[in-house]
Amino acid sequence: MKRYFFWMLFASGLGFTKVLALAQIMSPANLGSYVSVIGVAVLSGTLLSFGQIEGTTKYYPRLWLTRDYARITESVRLIALKLGIRFVLATLAGAVALFLFKIDNPVLTAVTAGGIGLCSAYLALAASLLRAAENANVLQAFNLVRNGTAILLACLGGWMFGWTGAMVGDLVAAASSLLYAIVSIRSLIRQHAGDQLVEPQVDTVSKTGGGKLYLAYLLSSSTQLLDRGAINIILGAAAAGSYGIVALMFQVGQLVINIFAQRAGPRVIKSARTNAIGSGRIESVRKPVLGMAALSVALACGMLAARALDLPFGFFERYQISWEAILLGGGVCFMQIFSLLEFHLIAHDREKDVLLASAIATATMALLFGAAWYLGLALEWFILAVLVARTLHAAVLWRMMNGRRAAG
Repeated sequence: MKRYFFWMLFASGLGFTKVLALAQIMSPANLGSYVSVIGVAVLSGTLLSFGQIEGTTKYYPRLWLTRDYARITESVRLIALKLGIRFVLATLAGAVALFLFKIDNPVLTAVTAGGIGLCSAYLALAASLLRAAENANVLQAFNLVRNGTAILLACLGGWMFGWTGAMVGDLVAAASSLLYAIVSIRSLIRQHAGDQLVEPQVDTVSKTGGGKLYLAYLLSSSTQLLDRGAINIILGAAAAGSYGIVALMFQVGQLVINIFAQRAGPRVIKSARTNAIGSGRIESVRKPVLGMAALSVALACGMLAARALDLPFGFFERYQISWEAILLGGGVCFMQIFSLLEFHLIAHDREKDVLLASAIATATMALLFGAAWYLGLALEWFILAVLVARTLHAAVLWRMMNGRRAAG
């Protein structure tokens, strides 16, 4: 587990380093444009799945538990085909819209954003299957390839051609990672092709909760990916670039908690199904909570120290990042713990509760963003709005986990 955590953390750190490097290469306004468009592109991967990828969260671990690899392969092919058709149509519509609004390079922007969105959807599908297989080595390599190619190609593209070049680099990196994932998945399935099929219970491998999870993840993703675009509209591209730097702290928290979730989540789902553990909790959330608290404090202290020492030289002044923004960002980093809490509810078919928590958090953030916009408040207040929404999100999930038992 320690080796797995180290390499997953290292891979995640490459993604963090990529944005910092782009922040040095590009101006705050260009970085703001980059993070805004990337946010929309990645969100489209969730939006156009229409619940099919989310439905695999439980479906694939349960199929893997019964060794029904034929149904897994059939499901992957069908979902991939539908996603491909949807993204082709969405990209065409996006290119027309960008042309009508007289955006520079409308075709390149639409094709690149659509490609990143499609690859993000395919990579999410691949990650769902790799989590179900619980193969730590493949998961490690998958994330290393994904983030390693991104930092090289996106930074090279950004240095040569600006933010659009960085997006093209991200697209090539995502496509390369997808190719690696396909080869790995085929290899895993071939290794287990001779396993004896286990007769499942009637409802063991039924698709349940995909629609509710789709809406829940769409709401959660929108607050994490459209926030940069909203700030771009409200405060300008330069402020969106500054927010993008602080949001790196959010992303670090999300990446780290995903490392825990990728290991613990499928085990919780399988255990709840087989009744190996009545509560469905293979791994306590206590250690992840303590780990996230330590990470958040260390990250905030590191950022504050770098600001005080002006390292890199002129960076914090250039992006106008205050100490208040850093402290608030550290708080949001910790509250990304909500992602792990969701798995304990999903394991017991409580997607309705996951959706409710997401809806409450999203509505709260939208209201607070609107209030900050109306009152003309500074960037720090928008970061505070994110912290309040994420805190409420985690608190509601925790209450649902511990306040009452799942029905049935």
